[in-house]
Amino acid sequence: MKKIVIILIAGLFIGCQNSTELAMERGIQFYEWDRIEESILEFKYVIHILESQKKNLKYEKLKLLSRAHHNLAVAYAKKKWYEDAVEEARKAFEYFPTDDNRKVLELIQIKESKNIMSKPTKIDSTNQ
Repeated sequence: MKKIVIILIAGLFIGCQNSTELAMERGIQFYEWDRIEESILEFKYVIHILESQKKNLKYEKLKLLSRAHHNLAVAYAKKKWYEDAVEEARKAFEYFPTDDNRKVLELIQIKESKNIMSKPTKIDSTNQ
């Protein structure tokens, strides 16, 4: 009986670990199908689960957490939510400082600055 309980607990623990990887794959697939909102939810799920375990994350899970932030940044940028995209890209780079994460951060910052510059300025006509 004791062995069965241990096996069940181990199975649940392994199943929870795999759920983040499955959610990441679903998020990528949703993104490829241009179902951006659903991909955002999947990436946020991965981040939520992994950040709750942040103190005990091993290298591969830390890499997965960084990738989830990276993918979320790209999804936000596709929606033109540049401020949120920059924040997520920064987190991805902080967790895993790679050239790829740095490049995405820089590209989103460029898009954000172009977006800000292309917005028409509002003229205050009350002082005339």
